[in-house]
Amino acid sequence: MTKEEFNQFWTSTYPNTIPIQHYFKHQYADRWFRIHSLPESKRYANTPEEWDILLSRHNQIITDLLGNHSKVLLVTGEYNYNSPGDKHIIEEEAAFQAYTFTLLDNIDLNSLSPDEHEPGEVYRPAFAETVWSINQHDALLKELADDQLRAFFVSIEHQLIVAPYDGGIDFILKDSQMRDTHKAKYQDWLSKFPGGF
Repeated sequence: MTKEEFNQFWTSTYPNTIPIQHYFKHQYADRWFRIHSLPESKRYANTPEEWDILLSRHNQIITDLLGNHSKVLLVTGEYNYNSPGDKHIIEEEAAFQAYTFTLLDNIDLNSLSPDEHEPGEVYRPAFAETVWSINQHDALLKELADDQLRAFFVSIEHQLIVAPYDGGIDFILKDSQMRDTHKAKYQDWLSKFPGGF
């Protein structure tokens, strides 16, 4: 997939947002739900047993939604504050070395949110084509769960986003009916907090 093909896909499928995952739950609230990685909404795994629970939950629900051995896009990026010569995070982080990334155009954060960002501050996104297979992305999932990296998976076939974070996974599904079906199926893993956060 070329940069241009990714941009065409993104703007036609997710026209209300940009490929930065904390925006998704606000722009697609009717298709969003969240599961927590650990019982009682514990945020971080501290023992081998908790890591087993976390990875088991993540692999189970992601495989359920995507299907095993399914083609996906892995999307990541980094904030860059007036340092255009810096190496990109995809070159620096060991967990990203298993993937071949294509850089996307920088997102001008100042034009997006001038109250929060100064001129010249950008977000530098990138994507990689990969295959979701159960337990094959565990090293990356652990980094995401430990808040060491930010990245999300996108399925073109199923029109859904899978965005792990430190504490759980956010999902943007194809429609609200599919969202409601999976919320019911995984109700024991849902947040107990108001609004599902």
